[in-house]
Amino acid sequence: MAGFLSRLKSGDATMRGPAVKDRFPLRDEDDPRVLYVLSDRARRISIKVKTADREVHVVVPGLRALKKAQSFAKEQRDWINVQLETLPPPMPFTPGQTILFQGQDYQLLSPAGTGRPKINRATHKIIVPSPDPESFPGRVRRLLIREAREELTAASHHYADKLGKTVGKVSVRDQSSRWGSCITRNGEGHISYSWRLICAPPFVLEYVAAHECAHLVHDDHSKAFWDCCHSIFDEVKPATKWLNKNGATLHAIGAEF
Repeated sequence: MAGFLSRLKSGDATMRGPAVKDRFPLRDEDDPRVLYVLSDRARRISIKVKTADREVHVVVPGLRALKKAQSFAKEQRDWINVQLETLPPPMPFTPGQTILFQGQDYQLLSPAGTGRPKINRATHKIIVPSPDPESFPGRVRRLLIREAREELTAASHHYADKLGKTVGKVSVRDQSSRWGSCITRNGEGHISYSWRLICAPPFVLEYVAAHECAHLVHDDHSKAFWDCCHSIFDEVKPATKWLNKNGATLHAIGAEF
């Protein structure tokens, strides 16, 4: 990375054009939380705090502005640190770490071997056998995604049935901008969710499923939509309040920094 940056700063002809752009976004060499994002549309250097991504994006208006952008980020280091220090501490997927699962604290354990991961709800342990430390985070994430898919699929069909609608497909992925989204194709709902909802209390996950199913009837956030949402779920306000207060904590789960 250092060699790439030094050649870019010196104007090396081999470091220009589409190949260079493919190297972006670039992480700051001194602080991995700072990301340089190239934008041909931007007219000036700017800094944007991405709470869900737990990063600060430094917008670089063209390749020639990278050096100035780095200097600007260095000048703003104190401000950047203040912004990032307000975020909840990271909960990386490492053995012994405590993370949220269905709204409660669970400890991650990594016994030797390659057995099937399991969740012990009685002892609040998430047990994920792993042959090596490098594979452990991925195995934990896949377990949580599998649990999220099972819960969200059941909840989606439940609330869609209440509305007399049909859910055709439920997807679970790592969405940073929203907890769920819904589109209708050929009369069926296709709903996508953030896997992180499995880490929230069950009533919060249920609310998001009800919310997205209400979009099968109303594709906006009008009063009619909210009336529909309230008609199939009783805890709309407590759930939205929980998400507004704890959303950043959900995004800290699995984060390394």
